Amino acid sequence: PTPAPTPAPTPAPTPAPTPAPTPAPTPDLRSRAIRFSLRGDTGRELIRTTVNGVTSAVVRLTTSEMEFSYDIGHSLDQGDEFEFSITFMNDNGPRDVHFTAMYPSLERLSISLPGHYWTTWNCDDQDAAKQNIRCAWVREGTFAWKGTYKMKATLPQVPAAAATPVPTPAPTPAPTPAPTPEPTPAPTLAPAPEFTSRVIRFSLRGDEGTEKIRTTVNGVTSAAVTLTTSEMEFSYDIGDSLEKGEEFEFFI
Repeated sequence: PTPAPTPAPTPAPTPAPTPAPTPAPTPDLRSRAIRFSLRGDTGRELIRTTVNGVTSAVVRLTTSEMEFSYDIGHSLDQGDEFEFSITFMNDNGPRDVHFTAMYPSLERLSISLPGHYWTTWNCDDQDAAKQNIRCAWVREGTFAWKGTYKMKATLPQVPAAAATPVPTPAPTPAPTPAPTPEPTPAPTLAPAPEFTSRVIRFSLRGDEGTEKIRTTVNGVTSAAVTLTTSEMEFSYDIGDSLEKGEEFEFFI
């Protein structure tokens, strides 16, 4: 009889590759800063902002978008609400301010103009049909009336990382950026535009319109301001403690 053939050895199965670990999501550092831009219809609109209880110096807008950014600190979690305000100081008809939300988005902002106008326009009425059309204009970022516009922002939720088939080693945490020190409240400004000898004034412009600056006056450091290619006017009250002829320093 013919010997039975020796069966060929079965190849060892190729092991399935280990799935690559899912990288940990990059921390969303933007959630600690609010960003928006403002522009005026005439380029003569005067505004000031109040963030974290600190009111800025008076800023004269231009007809180009001016970007503002403020660090809101590390005490808030995603989903928390945060309030800030913008005061439009010198409406006179043709002067209007236009607000554009950058972070958080407009969908996460509630904008109002508390006071006489808001009440007269029935903006808080549950029946939208009874509300004046001006309520919607304000909520969309058109500031056409003198007053303080209040913004209530909800910080976006950061989605959780997807589950990984195999345990992923914890990534080395990136160093936490040093928090921006909270500026001391700015001094009370003299009424604009009738400046006195106690007020310093200057203007700045950038070659590209992307230059960022901060000012330090009376020991108070401002929030970061993005310059435009048009002249931007700044004014600061230096108080009544100096005598005429005395020297005074400030920094940009």
